Amino acid sequence: MPNADIAILNPFEPLSVPEALMVAVCGLLVVFLMLAILMLVIMVISKIVNAIEGKSAAPAPQKKAAPAPAPAAAPAAPAVDEGELVAVMMAAVAEESGMAPNSFRITNIAAAPAAPAAAAPVAAAPAPAATPAPAAVPTAAAPVAVAAGETAVKSPMPGNIFKVECSVGQSVKAGDVLVVLEAMKMEIEVSAPADGTVKSVSAVVGTAVNTDDLLVTIG
Repeated sequence: MPNADIAILNPFEPLSVPEALMVAVCGLLVVFLMLAILMLVIMVISKIVNAIEGKSAAPAPQKKAAPAPAPAAAPAAPAVDEGELVAVMMAAVAEESGMAPNSFRITNIAAAPAAPAAAAPVAAAPAPAATPAPAAVPTAAAPVAVAAGETAVKSPMPGNIFKVECSVGQSVKAGDVLVVLEAMKMEIEVSAPADGTVKSVSAVVGTAVNTDDLLVTIG
């Protein structure tokens, strides 16, 4: 049985308010102390476990991959002699059209233009009204019959009339440029095959012509 003489609180008497507060505070201190000890133990155990796992799971050193060999440079395209190219093309045109090689001359070779970039999509517009049929592409005038004693200067190949360098009644000499065609990104000069006077001009700038179409008549 507890001795009431040496006890801090008399167990046989009711507690006063200060004594009850002291008992409650002491109980809370004991609980907080136990929680602190428990947290300390958990921290120590977690550090020990992490240290053990770090040693057992050390990553093996990775081997460095050998660098890929650089691709060999493509051989440069051989240079093209423009004079040789023009000569070959003139020979091919003359053979195909049956004209004398000296009756025309290729003076300009231009590179084909790059394809235009695709336009950005735009919002759909309301359906337009019916449009009229597109106009026909202009062509050269119908060939005129060549009279006796006159010389017909014909187109050596299909193309468009780029320039007309003569007019009716003009005196020309053999080799004078009469018409300049534009075909396959080239300018082709059609020259007079002989001396004479221009009797008629069938070529019209901007029109399309075919092989052997009449361009100029010389008398």
